[in-house]
This record gives sequence, structure tokens and C-alpha cells, in this order.
Amino acid sequence: MGERARLLATLPFRVWAVLHAVLVLAQVGLAGALLDAALGALAWHGGIGGSLILVAMVQTVLAVPAAWPGRMPGWPVAVSAVLVVADTAQVAVGHLGLLAVHVPLGVAIVVTQVVLAARALLPADRRDARQRPGTISAEH
Repeated sequence: MGERARLLATLPFRVWAVLHAVLVLAQVGLAGALLDAALGALAWHGGIGGSLILVAMVQTVLAVPAAWPGRMPGWPVAVSAVLVVADTAQVAVGHLGLLAVHVPLGVAIVVTQVVLAARALLPADRRDARQRPGTISAEH
């Protein structure tokens, strides 16, 4: 597979992962606005939160061609699928008002998605330095 084809396989996932990260970071800001009793913050927080389930589903689908044939690592597929479950649970515990679960789960979701988006912006090549032509491995 050529470089252009790999780029086309990975670009949608890269863009979507960054968009997803922006949305989860917006949730942090909206949660802070809730503490300040800002008008409309709860509606926005709930609306974005509910949409994040669909956003994570699309991210999971886009991660598959990014890994195969796009040559990104395979773990973003699994992590994205876990985020679908986590986002679903997050919406449920949020509606139940279980802040002792909602807040730490939200922190875990934000950290996970930001790390995933950061990884998505790295080069897609899965091979390590020992496999790349012209590099010297620590074993030699």
C-alpha cells in the first residue's frame, strides 16, 4: 500500500479522534460552568454527553481502516470500543446523579481520549526502530 493510500486510511480517524478530544474537553468546561450555576450549562453538558456515545461509535469504525490497512497500531480500535461503553455508562450515571462515579469516570474518559488523539497524530507506521531500514537497534 502506498503512502497516499495509507494517508487516506488514517486521516478520517485522526481528524475524528481530535474532534472527539475537543468535545470531551468541552465537557470539562461545561462541568465547571455547572458548578458556577451558568445558565444552560446542564443542557449543553447533557447534550454533548449523549452525543459522545455516537462519536465514540464512529471513532471505533474509523479506527479499523486506520489500523488495517493504514498501519496504525491496533489498540486504538479496542480503546475506542471501550470508550463507547464508558460513554454509555457515563450518561447513565450522570442521569442518576451519581457524582462519585460520574466525575472519576469522566476524568478517565477525558484522559483516555486525549491520549488517543495525541497518538492519532503520530506517524502511522507500526514498525519499531529494529525493523526500519537504515536504523541501528539497541541489540547490535
